[in-house]
Amino acid sequence: MYHQHPIARWSMPITIVVLFILSFLPARLLKWTDWFSAQVQVAIVPITHPMTIVVDTIVPARISNPAASERERALLNEVERLKLDLLQTREENARLARQMEQRFKFDDTFYKERIRLAVRPRVNNLAGDILVIRTGNVEGLTQGTVVVSETTQLVGRVSRVDRKTAQVLPITAPGAQPIMGVVLLNDDGTEQVRCFLRPTGNGTLRGEVARPSLEETVRIEVGQEVRLYDSQWPTSAQMLMIGTIERIEPDPEQPLRPQIVIRPTFDDLRRLPEVTFRIPDREDQEDRP
Repeated sequence: MYHQHPIARWSMPITIVVLFILSFLPARLLKWTDWFSAQVQVAIVPITHPMTIVVDTIVPARISNPAASERERALLNEVERLKLDLLQTREENARLARQMEQRFKFDDTFYKERIRLAVRPRVNNLAGDILVIRTGNVEGLTQGTVVVSETTQLVGRVSRVDRKTAQVLPITAPGAQPIMGVVLLNDDGTEQVRCFLRPTGNGTLRGEVARPSLEETVRIEVGQEVRLYDSQWPTSAQMLMIGTIERIEPDPEQPLRPQIVIRPTFDDLRRLPEVTFRIPDREDQEDRP
């Protein structure tokens, strides 16, 4: 009768027990596992990248205007970039005006940091909603680095980074944190209303719109832009595009606050062909007052 060696017999139970114990440990005690993760990705990424290209070719992801030529898209991106600069400058001026009225000392949180952009292709989606990008902390990426597409479309933030790869958690992923934004009620963005958005898990975000006061009503319409306005994100990320209103639905619990469904300009943020990292300028940070 054949008897298994004790090591072969107990290896699986021991592995399960060790993994069970590790799952309860805080993240700071698991830094040593990053080395194993890096080795696995070195072996997997070269294999999965060609498969990702094939899948994207056979089933291309939809974008907001697929018929636009390359030149038209470049011009639209430039318009969006200028609009972002306008909205950020207007918001910064409003904050400084309020600060002067209250006679506060200058707070460097209002300092508009300079950033540099790094465009890198997506490699694959090893963990479902997580985007894996072939670049790492050698380029200055850190956990929390803001990621965009097409200049101004907010994608998410870096959730994990090592020397050669970065993992990006999109704002539409089920595990992403809720975000605050503003609905632009007119074309120039002078009329806004706040909203609180949560990912739905199907590529959209859903949330409530705040009323300015009990006497006022807001004109929420399908197609209006929604921009980031959240103190938990860097100053340079404020007013980046979250998406446009796809649907307006009543809230059964709060009839006076309509719920809006937001869809990013790119139909599925998990399948972006490439992303852009907004990396703070180190020299600029050293020169801050």
